Amino acid sequence: MPGFFSGILDKFRSPPRTPATFLAAFGKHPGWNDHMDDLGLQSGQLIELRRLLYVQGISGNVDSGAWEALGPEQRLDAFRHLMLWRSGNSIVLARLWSSSDGKGRRKYPMIVAAQADHLPAQWLIETAGPILGRLEGEFAAATDATEVRAGMDRARTELAALVAKNPPAPAGEATGPLATLAARPELNPDHRGLCILLYHLERDLAPFLKGARTQGGAPRHMRVPACADSAAAALTLWARFFEMQLDASTMMLLFAPLDGSWVDLIVGEPSPTQFFCMRAGPNVLPLATDIPYNLDASFVARVEQMLQAGQA
Repeated sequence: MPGFFSGILDKFRSPPRTPATFLAAFGKHPGWNDHMDDLGLQSGQLIELRRLLYVQGISGNVDSGAWEALGPEQRLDAFRHLMLWRSGNSIVLARLWSSSDGKGRRKYPMIVAAQADHLPAQWLIETAGPILGRLEGEFAAATDATEVRAGMDRARTELAALVAKNPPAPAGEATGPLATLAARPELNPDHRGLCILLYHLERDLAPFLKGARTQGGAPRHMRVPACADSAAAALTLWARFFEMQLDASTMMLLFAPLDGSWVDLIVGEPSPTQFFCMRAGPNVLPLATDIPYNLDASFVARVEQMLQAGQA
């Protein structure tokens, strides 16, 4: 399991650089008659996020009719997600919800996104997550663009002040993510779901794992059970797990529906096809842990030995 064992080297990374944060909004809002003005796109990462997520991913699936082709029982009723994106030294947390423009067109969401450079994903989720949630409530009730601009300015100042006043220290976790997952009932008491998850990683995501001889390739998607009581907690858990498994150069996106029980992982630079998962229900895209792999006994024994040795 190259991703897991190579993760030990993370302890020896060089000290983090000066933290930086950015806050942006884009998409649809009644204060604009079409796509709203892009607010706060002041970093290359946020500009790239808008291109990948909104222009390419969401627009690609809207224009192709991929989501509309799903039956009501197959499709999520609305956009309502938390998303975490890792690219290089930057982490972006975004919140999406169904919205409309001033003419009542509702095919696109509104998105608010907080970027953190040289800051841990857990800090961004725990600190910026509540701010983004509050902005959703404010902007869903607002009808004027001026209110949205003012709300963004206040939140941007608040986020910057939190970093300056209380810079995050490296988090010391009492339990590693693999041990946490092993204890979750969603992955079965005999660890079968966990074994399938690790097997799936080695089988289908091998080029993106730490220690892989050849890095990269075509983007991949997998769906995993949330294994947490909230979307924010699920993102925190799975971000920690996949950061241990995936090479640091791998682009990683995690989507957690706020009303769902799963998390979608996309690795590599995505095409519109990978973003199809955002509105596809579990009867369309099943969990990777439900795939009926015929697991080799030696592989199962290797996972059990790793857990018993406390290497999780």
